[in-house]
Amino acid sequence: FTKLRCDAAVAVAEIAAGAEEGTAKQEEKDENAMPNIVCLSAGTAHCPQLMGKNGLPIWEATSSAAYILETYGSIIPQQKVMIETTSYDTISNAYFARTTHADVAGWRNILVVTSEFHMDRSKAIFDWVFSAPPVAMSPYRLSYMTTENIGLSEEAIESRKQHERKGAVNVEQNLSKQYTTLYDIWQFLTQNHDFYSASKLVDKAKKAEDDAEQNRDETSSVLKQSYRAK
Repeated sequence: FTKLRCDAAVAVAEIAAGAEEGTAKQEEKDENAMPNIVCLSAGTAHCPQLMGKNGLPIWEATSSAAYILETYGSIIPQQKVMIETTSYDTISNAYFARTTHADVAGWRNILVVTSEFHMDRSKAIFDWVFSAPPVAMSPYRLSYMTTENIGLSEEAIESRKQHERKGAVNVEQNLSKQYTTLYDIWQFLTQNHDFYSASKLVDKAKKAEDDAEQNRDETSSVLKQSYRAK
């Protein structure tokens, strides 16, 4: 399903640049009209980090960028493909997309591309994070595009949908009301978030691996497997 997201992003970028599919040459395109594609995520904290043969992590964003450049190198200039490798969940996707790229570059029109099962929670989170003050320029204008749920079993999709629904409700009813500024969201990440709080990460690292195995049930196992689908 990640490849489908990349395919969709390239298709939109190509249309925005005014290129006709399969006919325009890269050098003939207006690179200023071609939007940037930012591939998000270091990976998922729900599963062990993928490692390369060189012993270094394989970031999800790097894999997505490699796919785009290798598959669409004649369409998308390499300088238009960027990565964000700090985030491990959707909240941090939005936070680091904004603070690492959008705020600095001055981008105002943002298209978020993700799978259908993931869209409701993604929209709730990106709307929350990108509307949080301070906003230095004009407000962000966010649009959303879904891709098909290909690559997951029906059981995995249903498990993810249940997880996503709970997450969306939590964002809309709790997090977005409690953490209303960008500083508040930063505080939430660094003090309360399981993936970014130093104390929480240290405590998690101290837990025995067999304890985690004993507490794993069938539903959580299916959910975790869905994060590794190709």
